[in-house]
Amino acid sequence: MLRDTDLAAGDFVRWMKQVIDLLDQLSLVADGELGRTARSAIDAVRRGIVAYSSVG
Repeated sequence: MLRDTDLAAGDFVRWMKQVIDLLDQLSLVADGELGRTARSAIDAVRRGIVAYSSVG
């Protein structure tokens, strides 16, 4: 994805972490399937360089 854009890797990671934060908040307040879907989405986004950037 980053190859085809002018987006810096650090900006991408920051944006994905913001998406993860929003999904986490949603998963805490949403009931049923929406909450489960938000949790699944977190797992899908938190991989690759986004997951690696959290290690440390």
